[in-house]
Amino acid sequence: MDFQFGIPSEAIFGSGSSKKIGGILEGLNAKKVLCVYDQGVKVAGIVDKVLTYLKVGSIDVIEFDHVLPNPPDTIVDEGAQLAKEENVDAIVAIGGGSAIDAAKAINILLTNPGPIHQYDGLNLVTNPTKPLVAVPTTSGTGSEVTSFTVITDTTELKKMVIGGQHCGANIALLDPDLTIGLPPSVTAATGMDALTHAIEAYVSKAASVPSDVNALKAIELIYNNLEKAYKSGSNIEARTNMLLGSMLAAYAFNSAVLGLVHAIAHPLSVHCGLAHGVANACGLPYVMKYNAEDEKVQKRNKDIAKAMGLNVENLSNAEASEKAIEAVKKLSNALDIPTLEQVGVKREQFNQIAEDALKEIGMLFNPREATKEDVIRLLESAY
Repeated sequence: MDFQFGIPSEAIFGSGSSKKIGGILEGLNAKKVLCVYDQGVKVAGIVDKVLTYLKVGSIDVIEFDHVLPNPPDTIVDEGAQLAKEENVDAIVAIGGGSAIDAAKAINILLTNPGPIHQYDGLNLVTNPTKPLVAVPTTSGTGSEVTSFTVITDTTELKKMVIGGQHCGANIALLDPDLTIGLPPSVTAATGMDALTHAIEAYVSKAASVPSDVNALKAIELIYNNLEKAYKSGSNIEARTNMLLGSMLAAYAFNSAVLGLVHAIAHPLSVHCGLAHGVANACGLPYVMKYNAEDEKVQKRNKDIAKAMGLNVENLSNAEASEKAIEAVKKLSNALDIPTLEQVGVKREQFNQIAEDALKEIGMLFNPREATKEDVIRLLESAY
């Protein structure tokens, strides 16, 4: 048995944990920090709340609020330039995956030469980065505890996956209270993103005992709480379980990596502007069905069905696998996940999306190989 498993971030989880941020930064000897976030989190009042906790000491805060969905390299360059001019000691990221990914990429450029695209790949960042504290406000990407940052290359029109050493946050403050009131559509998309992480990690070619344990627990938590959080945004128990599930799913995929769902989702976001979670949610059940042509995946899908709480003990692997896939479809419907057609994807874009999907790192870890024609058929199914 051979595997490699690691997590870059210390996780501090629990209601009110974000209140500790000031003391944590003082403990890191940070005198001036760059706070990275997007306008949505600011308007929701979350940024001001966290900044109140942050400014309890004598810490000087420089705010960078230009983060965009599917963060482009241009925003990373802008943020890094500001951080260098202000000579910050540390970075704080507040928000969903876009804010945290942008902050991690900015941090790379603080101590490593640009441009950021030269680090597309694994373990290409050579110089240690400055302290970074991530405060997630969604239960989705798990970026706060992974050693990956995903940035859009605006020249090549692709998503760069920058990972490995010096790419993660030092500390993650996971406070379920900050996810209360998250809009239903965002709850649905980010939650399906987290479920995709767990499922893809469990069937990945690089799956291992520790990634399996985390993936299955994540599936249990997410499947049984996502619809509750979607329908009742103030349900703190559901919100807590979703944030925990998202974190555990990230623990799983940080080592097991991801697969065909993400390989397709990345070009969907780049070429069609889809939110990452929506792109994953649209394709997940169809890729699950495609991968289930492999009997080994059917066995894994039976484990997934059990983790969801489905009664499949007396079913064959193939039958249980179908139950798991149907359960994901029903969940997507309950969350009002749109089709690709409904979000404006055009069939004439399928060819480019499929070509780009085959270049994604996830293709190396998917349990079944896929051709361009296979990907186009999957896109048609999700349409």
